[in-house]
Amino acid sequence: MPRKARKILRPTALAMVICDAVLRDESSKKPTLVGLFNQVTAPVLPAMHPRMHVFLSLTNGLGRQPFLLQCKAPDNRTVFETRGEVEFGRPVDVEDLNIELRGLVFEQQGTYLFRFSCGGEFVASRGFTVALEDKP
Repeated sequence: MPRKARKILRPTALAMVICDAVLRDESSKKPTLVGLFNQVTAPVLPAMHPRMHVFLSLTNGLGRQPFLLQCKAPDNRTVFETRGEVEFGRPVDVEDLNIELRGLVFEQQGTYLFRFSCGGEFVASRGFTVALEDKP
């Protein structure tokens, strides 16, 4: 008997958060997000941010799907991108995705944008600001 093809559903984002760290409790497997932020401040530009996490909670997906996370500068230039896969067993499942970024360099002030796509389709975006520190 031929196997029935599995339908691919594109997920929706329940949350997309930028933070300093993501800790996962070993017994409950629950994530704890530490140091949520919307702005990076630096004394001078360009500036290198040592480590940040982009945390996504996704649902309504089905099957194994490729994803793409990009960071766009204020001039729409791609600063960073990473690819991977996420797998959904059932559409009601929630899959948490923790993407750690190290050494991201910001060359200009303004609004940067993380864009997340799954299966070739846009799912969510999250903006944040890069600013120079105020001098006393």
